[in-house]
Amino acid sequence: MPSSPRWCQLLPALWFATALWTGESVHAADLSAASGKPRGTGASPASPATPVAAGRQAGRPAADPVAGQAAYTQSCARCHGISGKGDGVDAKRFYPRPRDLTMGVYKFRSTASGTPPTDEDLFRTITYGLPGSNMPDWQQLDEATRWHLVDDLKSLSTVFEQTPPAPVTLGPDPGPTHDLAKGKTVYAQLGCAACHGLSGRANGTSAAGLVDDWGRPIRPANLALGWNYRGGQTPRDIAMRLTAGIDGAGMPSYAEAISPEDAWHLAYYVASLQELPQWRQILHALRVTGELPASADDPRWASAERADVPVRNVVTPDGEWARPPTVRMVSLQAVHNGEAVAFRLTWDDPTHEPEGAPDRLALFFKPVDTQGDVVTLQAWPYHGAPALDAWVWSAGSGTAVETIAPDVERVVAPTGSQAPRASAATYGDGRWRLIVQRPLHPDAPAEAATVAVDGFTSIAFMVWDGGNPDTRAVSAWLDLSLREASPHRTKH
Repeated sequence: MPSSPRWCQLLPALWFATALWTGESVHAADLSAASGKPRGTGASPASPATPVAAGRQAGRPAADPVAGQAAYTQSCARCHGISGKGDGVDAKRFYPRPRDLTMGVYKFRSTASGTPPTDEDLFRTITYGLPGSNMPDWQQLDEATRWHLVDDLKSLSTVFEQTPPAPVTLGPDPGPTHDLAKGKTVYAQLGCAACHGLSGRANGTSAAGLVDDWGRPIRPANLALGWNYRGGQTPRDIAMRLTAGIDGAGMPSYAEAISPEDAWHLAYYVASLQELPQWRQILHALRVTGELPASADDPRWASAERADVPVRNVVTPDGEWARPPTVRMVSLQAVHNGEAVAFRLTWDDPTHEPEGAPDRLALFFKPVDTQGDVVTLQAWPYHGAPALDAWVWSAGSGTAVETIAPDVERVVAPTGSQAPRASAATYGDGRWRLIVQRPLHPDAPAEAATVAVDGFTSIAFMVWDGGNPDTRAVSAWLDLSLREASPHRTKH
């Protein structure tokens, strides 16, 4: 599976596409008819007072308000609302919520904090989207249409008339002469760990109490997950965020606090915290002889293939995503000896919660003779859905048990036939590491799934962060194969 930046951006969205849209689609005409709200009263894209009209880029089409509004209604209104207030029909399903465009507050800019973005900033966001969020890229729209959208977005807020953009200037990129030790020192001096944690895993002491400018709870970025950086993951992208700030999100500008040189050193240090993801839809287990690994530090794990699997918070019964996500991804490795399989699972969780609502993880199989397909755990259990085979580990008990569960409640509190599974877990610096062993052909519980030796076994995850109550995150299905991996495969 390729690991290009483009693939890394698209894969989580592709895997969860079936979970995002429920019910019948709402057409642009329906959105317009359903909303009696007038559109924004901001700067007119055709007004000679706006920067767009005053000096349009070479090759950029002339302003066309009709085309811009039509493109907005077709491509943007479902999330941002027909009047741009962030109240579209799908807005409540997303976190963070779609931007209220009438306020003119944009997070990802190349301009000073408190000033609006440039036209190029808007065009870039429309074109490439915001990785790790529900803002997709719109490269399928022709360039002229994307520029018309820029003009239309500016018409929704008076900010673009009242305040000119103030582009920031970055110092020269030090390139290979960057100083990671200096960057680490600046990271400590600025108190970045208070939110982002010592290793950047979003587990700082202040992480849980943050709110945005609209009063909604937010969480700091997990700096280890470069694919999830909204504004880009290169040192230049990071230096821009440090200099311009992220308006509305509690991330200030450090333009007056550090020198341009130190901003670059810090940017390179933050980039060094990123861990390259290994996206796969098929995970090949490593075959070993003798006893299976019983600890996360067994050296044989270094030879086992790794699959990084994005997870997404489940929406509430009324379709709302009420709280910010804290667990974004689960990393899985598997080792087998022909009789049993051992799994090593790793995930970042900002707090260690062994009591009350403890941290938990469940791994799901489809039981023997399951009829039909379980498309997504987002909607399970839906009417007529099959029971699922799940082993669930809890930080509260420190143990794992396997059961056949008809619903989530029976996963959390198993009843009926159960089978204990050997497990061991450690927590440190915002990260869980869990080992669970399971027979390929278990005798219990009744109807337990068999892990195929010659075929594929579908598995999926459900994760609970006890420090983020009333939420759980789920993955798409991943295929596990016990066949030998091709010789050209790289081990991770």
